[in-house]
Amino acid sequence: MGKYASWSEFEKNVPITYAERATPESYRTGMNGIAPSGMQVKEGRVNHYRDGVDGKGEIVVTGYKRAMFE
Repeated sequence: MGKYASWSEFEKNVPITYAERATPESYRTGMNGIAPSGMQVKEGRVNHYRDGVDGKGEIVVTGYKRAMFE
């Protein structure tokens, strides 16, 4: 939470940032970057990642709040 000055700023901006950065393309790039030589990530895994992150920014905030605060 270091770059945000308050919880309300965090709660407002994280879903936007998450939606912009948690993309199938970034997942593909990252996985291909660590893939064994001559191999690449399966397209089905990329699609599954996309399905798993679409619209989940608010859930990330809720989970962080539950995990970090009493």
